[in-house]
Amino acid sequence: MAKKIFYILVLVMAFVSCENREPLTVETPEWLTPRLLELENSGDCHGCTVQRWTYDDQFYYHVYCSYWSCLDCEVYHYDGKLVVWGETVDQADYEANKHRPEKIWECGDEL
Repeated sequence: MAKKIFYILVLVMAFVSCENREPLTVETPEWLTPRLLELENSGDCHGCTVQRWTYDDQFYYHVYCSYWSCLDCEVYHYDGKLVVWGETVDQADYEANKHRPEKIWECGDEL
């Protein structure tokens, strides 16, 4: 009897874990939309992207254009405040511990 219950539980757990789930849609925050419109309207946003990273259990938004001379010059906290390296966030720790990148915008995407 105990074996039957065990097998039934394993079957139920396998069914639930294999359930077809839609990935969560990552949306562009409202505060970031004007910056993206500015990039698109500049006529030279080719190579520009926005990635959302998780760091210290919070979201950070990295705006980057391939023709810029700095790699991390536009990183924003989830609330829209620009990250000031060394004051608000330690850059070395951020680079070492950021994870779960999600591309949320690329030049030419619909806003």
